[in-house]
Amino acid sequence: MHSNNPASRLRHAARAALAASVLLTAPAMAQEDPAARLRPLVDRIVGSAVGAEAIPGVIVGVSWRGQRSYYAYGGPGGAPYDRNTIVEIGSITKVFTTALFAEAVREGRMQADAPIQSYLPDRPLHPCTGQITPLQLADFTSGMPELPGNAPRQLARRGIDTYTSEDFLNWVTRWTPEDTENCGQPAAYRYSNASIGLLGYLVARQLGEPWEGLVRARITAPLRMTSTSVTVPEAERARVAQGFGPDGNPVMAWPVFAWYPAGALRSTAADMLAFGEAALGHETVNDAPVPARLSEALKEAMQPIYQPSGQVFGQGMAWIENAGDPEAGQRPVFLKVGGTDGFNSVIVINPGKDLAVFIAASKPQSGIPRLGVELSRQIR
Repeated sequence: MHSNNPASRLRHAARAALAASVLLTAPAMAQEDPAARLRPLVDRIVGSAVGAEAIPGVIVGVSWRGQRSYYAYGGPGGAPYDRNTIVEIGSITKVFTTALFAEAVREGRMQADAPIQSYLPDRPLHPCTGQITPLQLADFTSGMPELPGNAPRQLARRGIDTYTSEDFLNWVTRWTPEDTENCGQPAAYRYSNASIGLLGYLVARQLGEPWEGLVRARITAPLRMTSTSVTVPEAERARVAQGFGPDGNPVMAWPVFAWYPAGALRSTAADMLAFGEAALGHETVNDAPVPARLSEALKEAMQPIYQPSGQVFGQGMAWIENAGDPEAGQRPVFLKVGGTDGFNSVIVINPGKDLAVFIAASKPQSGIPRLGVELSRQIR
């Protein structure tokens, strides 16, 4: 519907002018793109936001019915991105951890409803803390806060070299839920980096290998995700994107925290589409067979467990379900959002369309999650 309001028309014209001024950094890619006809849609939904919100750089990856396409955009002060640009994916890391947890449960190495005290026999937890289950850590009903209460306030001092794994686990040992009279388990929904961080430690203990080694052996190596890791090798540093703050100024790289299973990974659009295809249930990804245990674990982790009070989404194991509007013919999509001081990202899985969308922007709080869901809805 078009507005007859002159001010409204002026705003639309200004937005269009900003969109037109955006530097599209990948015109040649469209010729190689098997889904080039999607470009006008991606330009309209994502490209226009680059100019309107002054985002230095954005990469969009789409896997639709097994065909991948990429769309790169650059705004003021940004550098060209492509499918191999390494970005911080922040809390998308959490769904790697919950996939490992789901595998551990399927293998009988962990029980979803066992008290976590049984997995930390060397640490005398508060009785109420000890009753929390791994599943409650995974679906944000443990009651744990977003960050450990004793973590340094300054980002530069939060790195694991300063605030160590032992510091984090000592905090877990001392922490008590708010309701200690009745323990109040499961607690109300509360998004928590601390809970997924702890879950990662428990999974590593039970599977007998460090968390990053488990990610590599069970997820990234089988899917041939060659650019996904916590620490980028020196030889690959030239591919690392610079992050920018809300004011448009460059920011420091996101530190590796003691709760790293909640947000430490760096990745690329190409790698994240491989991950998305595995989540869709593809039998092969990057010409390699997807382990059945991984496909099953991802499917299980995505399924909604409950709907948080006052929210419209269903909460799974870190994943959330956006049910959409069935009357409008929309099917559920599953997503996980990532955010750091310099990046905003989202992965959206739409099983009904055999569609995965990954978007990363070099600016925090840039509305990218909403655009990812919208794009997944409108591709048809």
